[in-house]
Amino acid sequence: MLLLARRTDLRRISLDTPDFTDIVLQVEDIRHAIAVDYDPVDGYVYWTDDDVKAIRRSLLDGSDAQFVVTSQVNHPDGIAVDWIARNLYWTDTGTDRIEVTRLNGTMRKILISEDLDEPRAIVLDPVAGYMYWTDWGEVPKIERADLDGMERLVMVNTSLGWPNGLALDYEERKLYWGDAKTDKIEVCEGETWEL
Repeated sequence: MLLLARRTDLRRISLDTPDFTDIVLQVEDIRHAIAVDYDPVDGYVYWTDDDVKAIRRSLLDGSDAQFVVTSQVNHPDGIAVDWIARNLYWTDTGTDRIEVTRLNGTMRKILISEDLDEPRAIVLDPVAGYMYWTDWGEVPKIERADLDGMERLVMVNTSLGWPNGLALDYEERKLYWGDAKTDKIEVCEGETWEL
């Protein structure tokens, strides 16, 4: 399945049916959903809502909807679930921070708050212990750090405009991103992101 945030709703699109059936999750009061991720262990969908300045979650059928993080959130953007360690990571373009909390909203911690201009998308490789994020500020870049925020490393800092969405191909060891300024989808392969 493919999960999609469409501002005022979340959609689940079946990838194993011929017509790619599109189902709207029955969650009320989604104001401005930006990013979405899924926890395959407990079956929760997590999303950022920029209008209510919060991170929320619900089950795939829309039930058990709840707020996970509501305080000190300005413009929550990217979101990523660590399905192994049971943590939730997000970027905030208002506070210019990357934060982490347990999946239930406890044990919140700021991981990175320096040298971030407009942190946007975030993805995790929990097996290898890395997080990757885009920053589409004045000096656009894609960075990597350990899941605890240490060992920070710039991966890409040339030919970028507004690096936006990120995706990892774990088997092929590729990092993909979309660029909203150049209208391109680009990729780093192999050893390039295994520095």
